[in-house]
Amino acid sequence: MSKPIRFALIGTGVGGTFVARAVKFLKDEGVAELVSVTSRREERARKFAEEWGLRSWYTNHLEMFRKENIDAVIISTPHYLHFPETIDALDAGYHVLVDKPMAIDLRQCDEMIRRAKKNGLKLGVLLQNRFDEKVLKIKRLVEEGKLGKLILGEANVKWFRTHEYYENSSWRGRWATEGGGSLINQAIHYIDLLIWIMGSPSSLYAHAGAYTHNIEVDDLAVALLKFKNGALGVIQSSTSIYPGLPTRLEIHGDNGTAIIEGEAIKMIAIKGEEIQTTEKKEGLASWSRPEAVPPTNHIALIRDFATAIIEDREPKVPGEEGRRSIEVIRAIYYSSKNKSIVNFPLIDV
Repeated sequence: MSKPIRFALIGTGVGGTFVARAVKFLKDEGVAELVSVTSRREERARKFAEEWGLRSWYTNHLEMFRKENIDAVIISTPHYLHFPETIDALDAGYHVLVDKPMAIDLRQCDEMIRRAKKNGLKLGVLLQNRFDEKVLKIKRLVEEGKLGKLILGEANVKWFRTHEYYENSSWRGRWATEGGGSLINQAIHYIDLLIWIMGSPSSLYAHAGAYTHNIEVDDLAVALLKFKNGALGVIQSSTSIYPGLPTRLEIHGDNGTAIIEGEAIKMIAIKGEEIQTTEKKEGLASWSRPEAVPPTNHIALIRDFATAIIEDREPKVPGEEGRRSIEVIRAIYYSSKNKSIVNFPLIDV
């Protein structure tokens, strides 16, 4: 049996805690272990290491790279740091699993992908919802043709964030550091799922802007997409919808419909079959308490990434897949700014 993959973590926020919780399960399986952490704030790094039983902590990731015996790095920091920290890790010879969004523009995405290939290393992206059993069930229905010819897909992420959410952050709400707003932060998971299930878009038209917060970026965006297979799509993204509504993914074909709402499959309706519905689960509400979501999907994704290293294969969510949602998001911003239809592939400017 191979040795567990030794991970180092950069970042001690909510995302870093998800990672630590997930890898704790994988340590028991003998697949992966978390050995070290970096945070720019010494107190946070020390407390995080103590809480999760890590052997070391640092305030500089380059020092961690020099001193620690590790195989891979997980990056869970503010968006604008994803690119430089990924490049640093790849150039130091480590595989990298980077949180969403993998970067804030396509040029950064492309260089990350290029650098990983040049160095013969794995680059994965934390888009863990692809491992959700509800999503996989609908993905299988589409692939098996159960819903028929796809005609419409919708991704709706209508959340609420207070003014303090942006005002108390040094990097949120700014193009240079967040790379966008509700689209690139809150809605990206569902945008990823939409194009993963429906296929690649051929064009889109969108409006996006700040409607209720004093920020540079979007707190409300709506986009109309046309997919290469001829289907249409709608993306609605917001942090301005009070009090915050459940996320919703709808996939419609000419033979049926599948809907995920919040934490459950809302409906599966296929012609000639009994309609399946699921009562809304009580308790969890990721649109209001993301830290309360179980790390089940993180466990599955990190397990896949670790075994991809062990088996020397591509992870199920490589850099190229992480890039796809960034392309759609950048196209929405470009369309809104220029009041024009955007065709794919996007030349990011």
